[in-house]
Amino acid sequence: MKTNSEEDLILIERARTGDRRALETLLKEVQTWIYNVIRRILLNPQEAEDATQEVLLKLVTNLAAYDPTRASFKTWAYRITVNYALNAKRGKLEDLTTGFSGYANELKQMPEIEVPADELSNPENKILVEEAKASCTLGMLLCLDREQRIALLLADVMGLSDKESAEIIGISHDAFRKRLSRARQDLYTFMDDQCGLINTSNPCRCSKKMKSFQMNGWIDPSNPRFSAPYVKRVKEQVEQLQCEYEDFKRKEYEEIFRDHPYFETPKKILEELMAKYSPTQ
Repeated sequence: MKTNSEEDLILIERARTGDRRALETLLKEVQTWIYNVIRRILLNPQEAEDATQEVLLKLVTNLAAYDPTRASFKTWAYRITVNYALNAKRGKLEDLTTGFSGYANELKQMPEIEVPADELSNPENKILVEEAKASCTLGMLLCLDREQRIALLLADVMGLSDKESAEIIGISHDAFRKRLSRARQDLYTFMDDQCGLINTSNPCRCSKKMKSFQMNGWIDPSNPRFSAPYVKRVKEQVEQLQCEYEDFKRKEYEEIFRDHPYFETPKKILEELMAKYSPTQ
């Protein structure tokens, strides 16, 4: 990870002495990354908002103990985020997920309904197809255990190197690579067997599942979860992938997850936090 800049060090010192504006600037630098990682861990927007605020509160209350000589502020913030994500109470959707075999059965039970081409071209239906794609592929991540999910998110989605990811999680480089390799094997094998985006011989298609997903409550036309608001696509917002890839030719897999929205952090998260707490508490 990069070291703190001179500007960051000044902000950190000011925040520690009670400068609320400096504190808010520091939190704004990391809140969107935190929110996007946690949202992909829990998949529930409301739970992700609450969890993000809890993580930001941890940054505020532990800022006095932070040592700028040992890690950059971002590394420290990311480490607190990951530690929270590893140990937090399971989300509602996590409790409903029964692994890859159960997920495959769920998808098979939802009929494929052909939508005429002229209907698919409607803007509303284009959004719903994207909702179906994001809902289904992000749901695949829930089939991984949290340790595997976080490893894959850091490396293959958020673009951190193996070394950075291992440092953030707090494990050795070799241990991280083994964990990541298992996550890739499990997830991408499932996609090879089930997903029409990866293997054209697979019958599952986002456009054909769109109506079934609506009927089963996976997507809601009146409240799209994955279409807006977002800053950019993940691949446009975060760093280029830095991990070494010796075990998979995985660009096509990565592109699916890195084409997902990079969500804006709801303003109320930081506003509510700053209204209640100060850096000197």
